Amino acid sequence: MNEQVSVETPEQIDINFQQAGIGSRFYAALIDTVLLTLISLVGYYVNRRFISELGDIVGNWLGALGGIVVFALFWGYYIAFEVTTNGQTFGKLVLGLRVIKDGGYPIGFADSAIRNLVRIVDFLPFFYGVGLLCMLLNRNWCRLGDLAAGTLVIKAPRTELKLTGDGSQADNASISIPPRALIYTGWIQSALVTEREIGVIREYLTRRATLPGYRRAELARTIARPIVKRMGGTGSIGYDRFLEEVYILETSETSEGNTENSEVRKDGSITSE
Repeated sequence: MNEQVSVETPEQIDINFQQAGIGSRFYAALIDTVLLTLISLVGYYVNRRFISELGDIVGNWLGALGGIVVFALFWGYYIAFEVTTNGQTFGKLVLGLRVIKDGGYPIGFADSAIRNLVRIVDFLPFFYGVGLLCMLLNRNWCRLGDLAAGTLVIKAPRTELKLTGDGSQADNASISIPPRALIYTGWIQSALVTEREIGVIREYLTRRATLPGYRRAELARTIARPIVKRMGGTGSIGYDRFLEEVYILETSETSEGNTENSEVRKDGSITSE
């Protein structure tokens, strides 16, 4: 099967991803299953201690409550991780995988809830037997949960870029961006960012170190929200890091930027001419 998948966004922009294969998805699922098994064993031990130490009535009530908590942790694990960590459980993080919408956008709560509720069927008759069969029968290696939620599992980009050193622009010298893995590149669409917005982002990244924390967060949110909405982004987004990645991707594709029509004052306010 072809490991490349191309999706078309509602803006009719094609984005190419590298699909996660059956092998990498299996090992990611194995890591998550082992972790959840350990959680269940600890929960079972604690429940038994409650029952034996606190007597029949109180112990049984607390044991039942503990069972509910363990059940919620077991099934909420996938949803909580996927929604809060940009589509990655612990196993997917280790293997460098990520869940996204089939339109190239980040996964949301409803999408994660659907794909993980259907996981019960995918797991039958034992350890993803139905899910494996479904993956073998469709071109994008989707299990039933992915088909129901409209999601894909891709290989997350691990590229680390620096804006300093040879080949960087002169006006990037005052912009400090730590080298680290890019987490939003799967759905950032540089074509949807205007030159004026790039100028505002550049000025923000240049001056953000001089701004108080609350003002920096507020300003990053003000600049990023319209761009995120235009790209269809959902879920928990770190606006400061999102702006860094937009700027990295944009400056890697063009050698010039227009900053004449925008300015960020030292107090964090935005002006335009």
